[in-house]
Amino acid sequence: MSSILLRLKLFLAVSLVLLAGCSQPKAPQANAVNPVVLISLDGFRYDYIEKYDAKNLKALARGGVRATSMQPSYPTKTFPNHLTLVTGMYPSRHGLVHNDFYDVELDDVYDMGKVREQPLWLWGTPLWTLAEQNSVRSATFFWPESDAKIGGILPSYYRAYDKSTPFQERIDGIMAWLKLPPEQRPSFITGYFSLVDDMGHDFGPDSPQVREAVTELDAYIGQLKQRIGEELSFGVNLVIVSDHGMIAVDKQSKIDWQALDDFSAYKVVNGSTQLMLYADKDISQEVIAEDIKRLNGKSKGRYLAYGKESIPERLNYGGSHRIADILLDAVPPATFSDRDRLDKEIGGTHGFNPYLVKEMAAIFIANGPDFKQGLEIPSFENIHVFPLLARILALPIPENIDGDLSVLAPILVNAEKAISTEKAVNAEKAVAPDKLLSRSEQ
Repeated sequence: MSSILLRLKLFLAVSLVLLAGCSQPKAPQANAVNPVVLISLDGFRYDYIEKYDAKNLKALARGGVRATSMQPSYPTKTFPNHLTLVTGMYPSRHGLVHNDFYDVELDDVYDMGKVREQPLWLWGTPLWTLAEQNSVRSATFFWPESDAKIGGILPSYYRAYDKSTPFQERIDGIMAWLKLPPEQRPSFITGYFSLVDDMGHDFGPDSPQVREAVTELDAYIGQLKQRIGEELSFGVNLVIVSDHGMIAVDKQSKIDWQALDDFSAYKVVNGSTQLMLYADKDISQEVIAEDIKRLNGKSKGRYLAYGKESIPERLNYGGSHRIADILLDAVPPATFSDRDRLDKEIGGTHGFNPYLVKEMAAIFIANGPDFKQGLEIPSFENIHVFPLLARILALPIPENIDGDLSVLAPILVNAEKAISTEKAVNAEKAVAPDKLLSRSEQ
C-alpha cells in the first residue's frame, strides 16, 4: 500500500473518531432496562462445571439458561474470542485475528492490549461503545481492550487491566456500580477473571490446581449472585461466559518451527497453535503453493498447512489482509515453539480448531429477570451473544455483524417481542454505527 493511501485511510479514520466523540452525550441518562453483568471466566472449559462440581454455577444454571456448550470462534484464543463476544463479529471481521499477528498496512505486529495505542487495530464496535453512543452508561472491570478509546469513546467507568487486582475487589467494584443512583448507574457491566486459564496453562485441565481455581471462582460468582439478590431492589441479568476451553499438551510435542523449514522469504509470527507466514511482496503464488505442499509433506500429522484462500470455510477465517499467506494449524498435542522455549514446561493450551477439538468449547449461563428459567439449550456460536445482550439493553443491533438475534431470542422471557421489536428499536435510536467502526472497504 502506498504511503499516500495509508495516510488517507488514517485521516478518514481519525475524522470519524472525532465526529463520534463530538456526538457522544456528555452525561448518558439511565436506561429503563434491567442491567446486564457479563462475566468472563477465561479458559473455563465447557465440562468443568460437572467435572469439578461448581455448585454455584450449577444453581445459576438451574434458575436460568445454560447451553450444553458455547462454540468459540477460530482461532480459540483469548483476545479474538473476547472481542467476538462483545462485537458479534468473527475475528477476521472485527480485526483481532489472533493474540499476535501482522498487519501489512500498519506494518506492525499486534500484541494483546495494543488497541489502546492504535484504535485502527479494532474494526468492530464493542457493546460498551454501542451503549455509550446511545446514552446508556457502561462499566468494565476488565475485558480485553476495554480500556482503549474506540471511536473516541471510553466506558463511563472502567479499570485499566491489572492482573494482580484481588478478586474480592472486582466483585465489590461491580456491586458498587450497581448501587449508584439511577442516573449514574451503568446498565452494562463486564468483569474478567483469568485464574482458571492460568492454572490450565501451567498444570493442565485435569490438575488439582484447575480444580481449586474452579472452586474459588465459583464461590465468587455465588457471592455476586447472592449480593445482587440481597443488596439491590431491582433485577440484574447475570451472564457467565468463557472464551475457550483447554486441552492437555506437553513439551515433548513442541515443534521447533525455526528448524522446520527455510522461512527467509516470510515474516513469521508464532501463535503457538498457529504459525503465521506472511510472504514478502515479491513472492509469487506459485512459490507459496509449492511451500504449502512441502510443509504439509513435513507435517507427520502434527499440523495442517493452508494457503489463506484454502482455509476451511466453516472457520470463517478469511477476507482480511491480516490472515497470513500460509497458515500452519497445529493438531494437539503439538504446538509451535521458539527454539529458546522448547524446554519450558506446559500443561495445557488452547487455540486449536474448535470443530475438531471438543475441548476448546466454552460455557454460557444466563440468569436474571429477562431470561427463562430451568432451560438448557444446544451448543451455539459465540457470535450470537452480542445481539442478545444488545436487545436486552434496548440498543440498536448493527446490521454488519455476524451474530443473529433469532438464535438466542428464544431464551428470553419475552422472546417473541424481542424479535418483533428489533427493527423498531433500530429505527428509534439515534446511533446505530453499522460502519463507523467496521473495517474500511478494501
